[in-house]
Amino acid sequence: MRKLIVTQWTSLDGISDARSMNKWWLPFDSPGRQKYIQDTINNCEIMLYGRKTYEMLHPYWSSFKDNEQGVADHLNNCKKYVVSANLTEARWANTTILGKDYIKEIVKIKREDGGYILVQGSASLIKPLLEAGQVDELKLLINPSIVGDGVKLFSNEVNCNLAFLDFKQFEKNVILVTYKPTKN
Repeated sequence: MRKLIVTQWTSLDGISDARSMNKWWLPFDSPGRQKYIQDTINNCEIMLYGRKTYEMLHPYWSSFKDNEQGVADHLNNCKKYVVSANLTEARWANTTILGKDYIKEIVKIKREDGGYILVQGSASLIKPLLEAGQVDELKLLINPSIVGDGVKLFSNEVNCNLAFLDFKQFEKNVILVTYKPTKN
């Protein structure tokens, strides 16, 4: 049975807005953080995206041919699912579009044997996946910055309790906290 792992990059105050990454993400880059991200991507078997993240990442990563940043080959070749009610064509290789019954499809995919499914970005998927009990691990890569404004990771009410699994500190005081969602 596959695990579904959600990993999110955020500021200390919960901002995960790609438009302001120059404030809360870029200043805290480090070799340790880069290695963690590379390992997380390269060790997954399937990527699961929301439409916005998919459309943001596809043009960038699909243009690379020489395994740029140590993950381009894997991102371009691994199996990908994108949740969208609007997309009619998936232009990134090995992508399947999941429609409105995506939770049922994810349940089926998780029942298969194989490596883990990774949700990275795609904040709009987190709440429904948590509420459906499909998230096996929630990994928060927290950058020591308070932004104050922007799209928050949990901007809608989410009712989910978490059990602590692990903690790691990277250079520049970036921390990774791993939780397992528990039944409420």
